[in-house]
Amino acid sequence: MYTKLRPIQSGTFSTVYKAWSTKYNRYVALKITPKYKTSEKNMLNEYNVMKTLSSHSPHPNICSMLDFYTDDSYYVMVLEYCECGDLYDFLDIAKSQGTPSSPSLVQIDMQKIIRQLYSAIQFAHSLGIAHRDIKPENVLLTINGDVKLADWGHAIQASKSNDYQIGTDNYRAPETFSNRIETSSFKRKLDQSSAPLYNTYKADYWSLGATIFYLLFGDCLFRVLKPKKGQHLKNLHEFEKDPFAFIYNKYVVPRLAGGYNNEGDLHESLQHTRQYVWQDLPDIYDVFHLCKIIVDTLLRVSDAEERSMEKFMNMVDSAWNKDTSTKDSFSYQSKIDLFWEQWSINTESIPSNFQLRNFEKPCLVQDSK
Repeated sequence: MYTKLRPIQSGTFSTVYKAWSTKYNRYVALKITPKYKTSEKNMLNEYNVMKTLSSHSPHPNICSMLDFYTDDSYYVMVLEYCECGDLYDFLDIAKSQGTPSSPSLVQIDMQKIIRQLYSAIQFAHSLGIAHRDIKPENVLLTINGDVKLADWGHAIQASKSNDYQIGTDNYRAPETFSNRIETSSFKRKLDQSSAPLYNTYKADYWSLGATIFYLLFGDCLFRVLKPKKGQHLKNLHEFEKDPFAFIYNKYVVPRLAGGYNNEGDLHESLQHTRQYVWQDLPDIYDVFHLCKIIVDTLLRVSDAEERSMEKFMNMVDSAWNKDTSTKDSFSYQSKIDLFWEQWSINTESIPSNFQLRNFEKPCLVQDSK
């Protein structure tokens, strides 16, 4: 018995309601899908995936299925309810409350979110399930600040696939675009029968990296306009040639349009590139160090097999290690040096009104660090 129904989200195929369950004595989410909007095959796939994920000990960072019903007109999936919505909407509020000169503070640890997403994805992969639509909108937030990976409608119980156009374009791995034979080819189009298989787990790693970029800056690293998918593939090619220049031009240059005259101006401008900050990532140099880790471990374009979520987590742990006496620690000065080594400003990417007087490589050490 469900009462107090209230719609909380509506998509192309289904509507999600918040409802009180007398059976479970708590609020749940009812995902209601009209039968005319999906096939029995697709619904059976989602049901089997959710049943597999929920039949083991429920994972704390996966939105579990509690029950399932069907009648002549609808499929009804009963899911855990997360009080604070999804991360996309949550960060939209954070952006609206802050400005680059006075960013709002997100009182949640980015490291915690990364670790919980890693745990959820690793668990699903251990059961032979790839999500295939990881994005901020599918990461739900609980009242305690924990996250749960949700919406497994595009998931597949296979490590290899030649299904293309699955998921959300802005977060999809390069190899999942059907008019891409190799990362260096942008011309020939393939039908599914002749398309090569791609690794669905490695595609999830890419989506995780793209999602974290959105969490860091509130803007997608790659934004795909459907009539211009060819341009998206060109952007991927540019990213592959020099990912650091691509990211620098995407997130930094537009925010430094006013230029700077000295080290203090530059340091201040770099810090003010976000409308919100995570409480454990207040400094821009830590943010860009995390960007480099993502690029090196998750956002590999040509060599998808080299993507490694385990390596990513190991490097993240080292980046957050504050004990400088250990060999795995990464000092603040090292992060500054790395920024100017990897993200160096050159004459090609610099706006014409930039001022670079009196110094070539600024020394921006904060004594308090």
